[in-house]
Amino acid sequence: MSETGKAVALILSPTPPPPDIRRLFEGRFGPRLVFADLPGLRRAGLRASLAQLRKSPVASVTITGLPQEFDLFRDYLIALAFCVPADRREVQPPGGEARHIGHAEGLRSLFRIAAGLLAGAFTLVRAWLRAARLRGEDRTPRIVVTPTRGLYLKPTLTFGANVGGSVAHVAGVVNAFLRRGVKLRLLAALEQPLVSPAAEQVLVPPAFLISFPYELNQHRYQPGFLRAAQKHLRETRPDFVYQRYSLNDLTGVILRRRHGVPLILEFNGSEVWVQRHWGQRLRFERLASAIERINLRQADLVVVVSEALVEQAVSLGADPERILFYPNCIDPAVFEPARYGESDRREVRQSLGIPLEAELLTFVGTFGQWHGTDVLAAAIRKLIDEDRAWLERRRVHFLFVGDGVLAPKVRTTLGPDLGARFVTLAGLRPQADTPGILAASDILLSPHVPNPDGTPFFGSPTKLFEYMAMAKLILASDLDQIGWVLKGWRPGTPPPAGGAASEAALLVEPGSLGGLVEGIRRAVEMPVPEREAFGNTARRLALDSFTWDKNVAAVIARAQTASGVLPVTPRP
Repeated sequence: MSETGKAVALILSPTPPPPDIRRLFEGRFGPRLVFADLPGLRRAGLRASLAQLRKSPVASVTITGLPQEFDLFRDYLIALAFCVPADRREVQPPGGEARHIGHAEGLRSLFRIAAGLLAGAFTLVRAWLRAARLRGEDRTPRIVVTPTRGLYLKPTLTFGANVGGSVAHVAGVVNAFLRRGVKLRLLAALEQPLVSPAAEQVLVPPAFLISFPYELNQHRYQPGFLRAAQKHLRETRPDFVYQRYSLNDLTGVILRRRHGVPLILEFNGSEVWVQRHWGQRLRFERLASAIERINLRQADLVVVVSEALVEQAVSLGADPERILFYPNCIDPAVFEPARYGESDRREVRQSLGIPLEAELLTFVGTFGQWHGTDVLAAAIRKLIDEDRAWLERRRVHFLFVGDGVLAPKVRTTLGPDLGARFVTLAGLRPQADTPGILAASDILLSPHVPNPDGTPFFGSPTKLFEYMAMAKLILASDLDQIGWVLKGWRPGTPPPAGGAASEAALLVEPGSLGGLVEGIRRAVEMPVPEREAFGNTARRLALDSFTWDKNVAAVIARAQTASGVLPVTPRP
């Protein structure tokens, strides 16, 4: 929750409201508002959040949300509204008028919540039984021969703004398949941005009210998604199914076993590990882990984006001969610096309220635990406190584009003035805006940090390759694959030796506040010709090895053999 002074109204929503919705309510109630959303309440802990709500008397509570999520979460929001001492409680659906809600409607919501909990318990038992049946090994590989049709599955329940690296990955893979002449039908809960109209998108929204614990909802979603996938599989008769792995989902495995269609599984890391270390530990972790292992053991091809994920997938049961390692990539036609001129640069800066003459250092991302935005915020605060004159003389300005788990920590670190004249927090922006924002920037920031448990960093940040393609000076952490790529590594070759230099970026020690501050100074003071040399090298490396066309070509080649792992020599 965020509060400014004594609140007149509390606005409850399933996910953080976008700026236009905030402005709408600020225009109605004035600036004395409290905004609360379910992810924020979950992070703070349900018990603590309820206690805070009970201690927060307001004149009114308004429940709202985006169209694709409002009806799914309405009952929980109504229940929360009655935990708040208020004179009036109301529902304002997307694009509709506000209406009063009374105690009778609150009781009906509680009844539906209880019914949802019972349905969730039934679904959980069914998921355990299904997982037990599917544990049996099926090691006979299905081979894809000259694919012409595919079924792409993204059975992930997501809400709020559809942005981030996963959006770029989905569009990149789908569009690259289409360019190779492979017809694709894509099934997902939400429409996927940036995907070519040549791909037929089929929306499979959840047909139930969201219940808690939240992980139960993926179990409830799978039966409906599976029915839709089977329907479209029979209609299109695809040569393969390509699935982006999702927590607690077995759709691809079931289609493979029932219909004999080869399964290509894109595995971006253990969701069980992510929830344990970066989120909230799963209530039913053993079941989620079993489902994860079934997917990895039975897929005909497992596609991963880092060497660390090869090791992780093998440790979870994947056959090494069925793993393809290829990092994330870019579409060079989208991330093309020549598309943007000086007028575009000025327009982007004006739209974000950034001085036209500023030396602009930009971070783009979802503020995840691994992105290092908290370290970046601390480095900025240190520069403001200790060398404000240098920032002013050099006209330095920092831009954060995105939002996420660490956003509150970033704001707290920057202080009540949020960095005053030196920082802009732009919030979430449409994914299609990213190339223009990068083109309007001078230096691009990738301050990633190591995993908290000491395991190798398994990410392959999509932003890194997007930065490279825009031919800008990059300041990045020398962290596993990030450092490899910026030192000239190519898929299929040994990683660079430790201590190797980069001609494509400035590299700093991961997680080092002092190293990041010094890196910022060096980047800002670097002469323009030297910056351009770094940027041109970075773009060349991206175009040589890291395009989605090359990625998908490697996937198809491997799927046609269903054996052999892309060799990567371990670091010395």
